[in-house]
Amino acid sequence: MKSKNNKLKIIFICFSIVLFLAILIFFGCIILGDNKNPYGDRCDEKINYAIDDKQIKKIKKKFKEVEEVKNVDVYTKLCTIKILIDLKSDVDLEIMKTKAKEIFEIFSEDEMTLYDFALYISSDNKESEVYPINVSKHSSREDFSW
Repeated sequence: MKSKNNKLKIIFICFSIVLFLAILIFFGCIILGDNKNPYGDRCDEKINYAIDDKQIKKIKKKFKEVEEVKNVDVYTKLCTIKILIDLKSDVDLEIMKTKAKEIFEIFSEDEMTLYDFALYISSDNKESEVYPINVSKHSSREDFSW
């Protein structure tokens, strides 16, 4: 009887160890994953369509055409073009929407399918009901989401 209990204990312990290892491997694969690029393959083509200083200057110029724009900063990180716009005072949102759409003229169709755009527009007017506002455009979309 005692040897039967010992065999059951050994089987139970072995089963527990195997189950524990299987759980570790399963969660290790989920947590660590295969470390793929979260942007997918489109960043591989970014080398062929790198954003240059001329395009950044054109973006700044487009927004600085609006008199109330105090400052425009443009950053690129991976497959995202970030545009930070500081306003002296509130500007009609429709004017900013028009200027944002004019950015599309600066880039080719291929570049538009590679890059995401993120705009952050803020105003010195602390009591503004419109600003600050975050605007984005995914590479697969035609227009900004306001």
